[in-house]
Amino acid sequence: MLFRFSFFLVVFFPVWALGENNGRGTRAIALGNSTVAVVVSPWSVFHNPAGLSEVNRLEASVFVVPQQFGLEELRTIAGAITVPTPFVNVGIGVDQFGFSLYRETGVSVCLARRIDWGISGGITLTGRQFSIERYGSAQVILIDIGLMAEMDERVRLGFVGKNAGSARIGKRKERLPLSADLGISFLPLNNLLLSASVEKDIRFPASLKVGVEQTLLDAVALRVGFANKPETFTAGVGIRYSMFEFGYAGYSHSFLGWTHQIEIGVAFRD
Repeated sequence: MLFRFSFFLVVFFPVWALGENNGRGTRAIALGNSTVAVVVSPWSVFHNPAGLSEVNRLEASVFVVPQQFGLEELRTIAGAITVPTPFVNVGIGVDQFGFSLYRETGVSVCLARRIDWGISGGITLTGRQFSIERYGSAQVILIDIGLMAEMDERVRLGFVGKNAGSARIGKRKERLPLSADLGISFLPLNNLLLSASVEKDIRFPASLKVGVEQTLLDAVALRVGFANKPETFTAGVGIRYSMFEFGYAGYSHSFLGWTHQIEIGVAFRD
């Protein structure tokens, strides 16, 4: 255990600590996380809160990454629910990443509303706790702000600013990741979705992300994606039956190999 924890600290902590881990929801991951202009309810709570305004029914989903890169210490468990109301749509998300020696836990509340002229806005407030055994824990409130605009029936633009409040943590007041993501989605055919976005974290070069989704018989969705900096290839499938949906996604890392994740969701009738 000591060796594995040391390996984790040296290799993984700089990348995944402070809120940066595997993403949420198999659709978003399979599309290379190029979903800032794609409604991925109820996971829009984590990707772009404005997308929640498009939801018109109660939806809930559970997402699991059993072993990221084959390590049980990099396990993620998350759940999200979307509740539409006549005035504003509400989303709630919970997630946990890590293991006993290092763990991140978050609770998110999202509010979204369609404004006018095809424009939607949303905000997500997340209370996140970071715990390191023998070193204690720290808490912080993060703010994500999102916008989404329908250019026409087939083109949608999206923007999200993550950690828009520029939150800091710890005695040294270290700044948590601050980023902006701008993207577009396009439906050239009714059953074909193309998505692309550019994300810029203030600490790193801009990352290009693209995704393609092909839907077959309104029941099976095949997805592939790509992102650079770091270079990542993704793929997945979504299977819908009645009010239930099963999702699988995987993504590759040039050095660390393949990671699997699964999701089970339910969408109640309008």
